[in-house]
Amino acid sequence: GVGCNTCHGQVDRMPLMYQYASLQMEWCLNCHRAPEKYLRPRDQVFNMRYEEPSSDKPETVDGRDYIDQLSLGRDLRNKYKLRTERDITSCSTCHR
Repeated sequence: GVGCNTCHGQVDRMPLMYQYASLQMEWCLNCHRAPEKYLRPRDQVFNMRYEEPSSDKPETVDGRDYIDQLSLGRDLRNKYKLRTERDITSCSTCHR
């Protein structure tokens, strides 16, 4: 449920690819500690023009309208059965 551009930037608007994010461990942990800030419906993962829900443009998932990212993210975190913060911030999650 994390969109491509969250990590890679707006690659469809880059005339030449470049490193969008630092890729430092702290940068990764910011997302892993609070994934609900970045989750979106799975059918929107590859949508480079996706916008977070707002009262002007709600996101409807499973018949429910969301007008803010945190509410949507919390419900998607439960729906997608994401592992606990402790699990996804463990070194072995990425470094095997």
